[in-house]
Amino acid sequence: MTTQDRETPNERAAETREQLIRAGLVLFSRQGLEGVRTRQLAEHAGVNQSAIPYHFGGKDGVYAAVLERTAESIVGRLRLPCPAARSPEAAADALRALMREFVSALLDSDTSSAHSLMLVREQLQPTPTFDTLHRLLFQPLHEAVTDLVAAIRDESPGEEGNILRAHAILGQAIAFAVAREALLRRLDRSALSADAVTRIGELVGTMAVGSAKG
Repeated sequence: MTTQDRETPNERAAETREQLIRAGLVLFSRQGLEGVRTRQLAEHAGVNQSAIPYHFGGKDGVYAAVLERTAESIVGRLRLPCPAARSPEAAADALRALMREFVSALLDSDTSSAHSLMLVREQLQPTPTFDTLHRLLFQPLHEAVTDLVAAIRDESPGEEGNILRAHAILGQAIAFAVAREALLRRLDRSALSADAVTRIGELVGTMAVGSAKG
């Protein structure tokens, strides 16, 4: 009896869903929603094409599941919500730490890179699933950064200037993901080392505090 024979129907269904989500992350991050054919997705996942409508209702359902997994994976690596900072100095330390975590979540593995591309695609061409992505990731992260910026400046988080500063700070991290290939060529490398990711995180953290104060 093989391992597959010993699996329950629920276990087999869960494994099929997981295979499609993993395949979807690879393909959608490279080609976008419209660029991936249903048959291509099924072949990459190693499942029957009928599994896509059965488990997800169609290709769009797989895409939505991939985006949700992306958001959950990144948020799971961030300490959110941030505790209230008791001083501007404490807020600056917390902002540095949060940006280091965000940079690592965007850059430190092939999976992280695929997640980054999914985020960028949704920002440039939002699909109906963007609302879920915003609720799970962008809103809590943006609010956390805004709160820390406001604490550093001893101002209200609701002030438009602090919201704009928070957006610019997050853009500094996302820029490294968007322009990853250009950076690799400039560094004459094929991949970012763990040390390079750490240094980028430290740099972005320092720049974030500078942007908050400026």
